[in-house]
Amino acid sequence: MRYLDKKDIETIIEAVIKANTNKGTGYWAWKNAPEYRDGVWTRVIKDDVEAIISPQDAQEVYQRKLDTAYSERFNMMLGTLGAVVSNGYKCGLVQFQQEAGVPFDASGWLALVVETMPVFHISPADMCLEKIEDMVNILSDNNAPEVSWKGTNKIGEFAALLKGALRPGLDLVAIAKEYS
Repeated sequence: MRYLDKKDIETIIEAVIKANTNKGTGYWAWKNAPEYRDGVWTRVIKDDVEAIISPQDAQEVYQRKLDTAYSERFNMMLGTLGAVVSNGYKCGLVQFQQEAGVPFDASGWLALVVETMPVFHISPADMCLEKIEDMVNILSDNNAPEVSWKGTNKIGEFAALLKGALRPGLDLVAIAKEYS
């Protein structure tokens, strides 16, 4: 498996900055959530002016808010990833040809693997993949012992990433299991 180094992290960050820029400032702008009252969807559009919107428009706004929050989380995770790699932990990017057990269609998505744990899915929309394709490990599925789910959850995985960003030499899988 090919693991990431600091130079790779710099390249990944540049690929993400390009994707962020391509999305434009409107993508990142605050979006007021729709509200449902008395059988009608409304949304504050500008300067506290409320407009009636369709259920489809409400769904689109919620989807944009979710996509933006996911992208923000990914961007913030990159700082942690840089520290984890600098502390000597093995991190890699994988693309599984088949990925059982995920609650969405992960086709075309990458997974960030930290010390054998796939901990974060990366949307193709969040990174210009042509800049990093030589860093991606293509695996047949997500069941190989060296790259497989370890029975952890996000609480444990975040604990492992945060602790790994601070100190080298820890057993990140054990930390993730402890906090899960």
